Amino acid sequence: MNKMMKWVDAIRTITAPFGDPIGEIENEEVECVMVAESTVRGIMNPEVKLKFHELSQVRVFAEMLRSSEEIEDVEIEVVPDFDLLLQFKGGEHERYQLWLGQPNRPSVITHLERTDVVWRLPEHSTNQLIDALGLDK
Repeated sequence: MNKMMKWVDAIRTITAPFGDPIGEIENEEVECVMVAESTVRGIMNPEVKLKFHELSQVRVFAEMLRSSEEIEDVEIEVVPDFDLLLQFKGGEHERYQLWLGQPNRPSVITHLERTDVVWRLPEHSTNQLIDALGLDK
């Protein structure tokens, strides 16, 4: 799935100057996002607190993935803030854990199946996530 996401992003970058002939809803891979409060690192909390279906909402989480950068030699000892289940078109899904930063500060995520790899989210993604989750940090 990771290779496919990179390929889709590359195609979007190349074709961006030509507009969006299909429509934004057709182009967004993420269909639904479910959010739970994390209780344990490495285990998904099944008690979903928020569910997002609208394009403007799921776009925030898709942008989170697109803007993330792998960082090395980072170990996180604290419990994540949120567990995220992203459902993609075609029925595939991916699970992440999110350590949400303060406004205008980076955040980090890990893929639940690859907790040894940490991804940094830029400040603008943190701000968008805070807004989408309805938090006043």
